[in-house]
Amino acid sequence: MTGHLNSDRILAVDIGTSSVRAAVFEPTGAFHAATQVKYDTIRPAPFREEQDPDLVRNRVLEAIRVCLANPEAKAAQVRGVAFSSQMYGIFPVDAAGRATGNSILWSDGRAEAEAEAIRAQGRHEALYRASGCPANSIYPLAKLIWMRAHLPDRFAAAARFVSIKEYVMAPMIGDWVVDQSMASATGLLDIRTQRWSEVALREAGVETGRLSTPVPGDEGRPFSNDILRAELGLPAGAVVYPGGGDGPLANLGSGAGAVGAVNIDLGTSGAARVVVDRVTLDPGGRLWCYCLAPGRWALGGILTNVGNAYQWLATNVAAPEAAPEATLDRLNALAAAIAPGADGLFFLPYLRKVRSPYWDNRLQGAMFGLTAGHDIGHMARALLEAIAYDLAALLEIAAAHAPVKTPLVLTGGLSRSPILPQLLADVLGVEIRVPSHAEGSLAGAAIVGLKGAGLIRELAFETASAIQAASFRPDAARHQQYRPLRAGYAQLVTMVQQAAPAAGMGVG
Repeated sequence: MTGHLNSDRILAVDIGTSSVRAAVFEPTGAFHAATQVKYDTIRPAPFREEQDPDLVRNRVLEAIRVCLANPEAKAAQVRGVAFSSQMYGIFPVDAAGRATGNSILWSDGRAEAEAEAIRAQGRHEALYRASGCPANSIYPLAKLIWMRAHLPDRFAAAARFVSIKEYVMAPMIGDWVVDQSMASATGLLDIRTQRWSEVALREAGVETGRLSTPVPGDEGRPFSNDILRAELGLPAGAVVYPGGGDGPLANLGSGAGAVGAVNIDLGTSGAARVVVDRVTLDPGGRLWCYCLAPGRWALGGILTNVGNAYQWLATNVAAPEAAPEATLDRLNALAAAIAPGADGLFFLPYLRKVRSPYWDNRLQGAMFGLTAGHDIGHMARALLEAIAYDLAALLEIAAAHAPVKTPLVLTGGLSRSPILPQLLADVLGVEIRVPSHAEGSLAGAAIVGLKGAGLIRELAFETASAIQAASFRPDAARHQQYRPLRAGYAQLVTMVQQAAPAAGMGVG
């Protein structure tokens, strides 16, 4: 292998929705000095969720400083920094590189009318064929159209439009670049050519020069800002690797990077992704297809209502006065005591805009079959089962278009639930493996950086046993019990869709 003497580590940084995490990784997969710094989301109105780019960037720099200051990091041995990031966010910056508005997050639904107009006017199919992204308000494409219509002065004055990762990297490298993985989740990239799509740019009303340059995630750039580099604790000669989006990188970091491998990632939101070796699209436009690495794409979908819905139940219903951690532990214990099927209770967890697998804003949160015999434990159980049913529907669509290998790999905060991994195995009828560490996206960024630095040969840690995992095998009797329950849930979803008075109601 190539490399400088005593310079065989990569600092990986994952810029999430609620916090930034950083850790220093070795080629074996061992990691050190793990650090987490949290920040808030701004909710100025229903359907709207934003973050202050400068606040987030400062928290990222703080996490890097704290991580590298830990003696375990051995900062002098760090070759460079590689990034993972929350996807779908976008905001304008001026010619000096300063943010002129908040980052509009993945969970923000303000551009719903713009996305619906694309569909209603029949322009979505050409955009989907080029970008692999369904017409939906989650994508920066729709958000740019909204900004152009509702904030025309800010839109016109913007020198460029960027994601939070680009905003963090620009002062480090003195340039505006975006990795192809992140770019493919904007709705603006041609996922075959890895260049900005002309048809999407026309739709958004932006020119190539107002977007960052798409580059491979393992293409390193010198950390040219020596003052900032020294302040952070990085050694001279450090390199910055753009990395990828947190979703696709979770496949790599969890050991699900081979063609046909599936990663289910359940955190604040959720996703299921299968790795494919060609651009793969769903004729119904129900799945997205994002760039992962040269010759690899991630086919899948996003569940908007996962950990956030469970947290809502814990905080607003179960015990509003208790500490969040204690409430979640209690909720898990109560749910575990309830038999499969929650005694006939169904919980539609659609508290925020619904994405995969339905892409239908008529769906809203609801409980069905509620009786005086049910309690908070039944509600918690029914909510976790609903997440599993939605994942099953999503994976069925993916399996119709690509080979799906088992076992499936489960990551994210909810993978640590004492009941959810087994519940998923029972509903899906397949083995679920949960890695011993929950750092899928962070580890994925490290893998990309290590490969870019020449410290590993393939997009995987050099030690096959680096990712230890617990196994959860389906119980045959419970799987059979869940089959009609899942069918009943699907019927209920259809009934709610048909009965809803209009799309876009409720609080996003």
